[in-house]
Amino acid sequence: MMKHKIRGDIISWNSSIWDFNYRMKSIKEDEDIELEINSYGGDVFLGIDICNTLRSHKGHVTVIITGIAASAASIICMGANTIKAYSNTQMMVHNAWTVVAGNAKKLRKVADDLESIGESVLASYTHRISADEAKKLLDKETYLSASKALEKGLIDEIVDSQNAEEVESAIFENKAKEFNNKIVTLNKGNTVVANTPSNVEELINELRNEIEQLKNQNKPQKEPNPVPVEPKQNLSKLFLTL
Repeated sequence: MMKHKIRGDIISWNSSIWDFNYRMKSIKEDEDIELEINSYGGDVFLGIDICNTLRSHKGHVTVIITGIAASAASIICMGANTIKAYSNTQMMVHNAWTVVAGNAKKLRKVADDLESIGESVLASYTHRISADEAKKLLDKETYLSASKALEKGLIDEIVDSQNAEEVESAIFENKAKEFNNKIVTLNKGNTVVANTPSNVEELINELRNEIEQLKNQNKPQKEPNPVPVEPKQNLSKLFLTL
């Protein structure tokens, strides 16, 4: 069995992804794979590529979520035969999102491109759940605890764990810190006390309520720093971001 872990951003220069691609070149066509994932996402097309690489592999593929599988990372999970998640981890799904600058013609084209990319994103989930259900989750930018993901059919099994693993991210640094602060909250002596899935959902709901209150008070909200996009690299529509 080939065991590997993908952590950090879903980008081609991530060493864990480079190592995964390298190992896939020499793996037996029917060898089983156990792949752990802990990522906030990144390049949607890279996520789809890894998903399809796993899906086309003849051996049994098991993916285990050890912290969070968000955005493009959740798409990678869909390539597995069996998806497992530790009891206090999360999966997040949403539509493609981008940062772009340009004239009206450029902006209209990007909107059209995002709709097309959205069809590909949607198709990634539809072998596990219906297209209608997937669209609802994507439109709402949905965070799913392990129990909710199991209920929806997006994972197959919950694995016991004391606490979820912290997530690393350069692209989504602020969101990664936010996730880490919510999942592992207390340190009493030598015992780490982790939030249960229900507590995580409560914290997320509290955050959303605070945002609504700020909107009602007409106060500007602090937005995460946008990812710099080099137009020549044509990366403006590649990312599933928060």
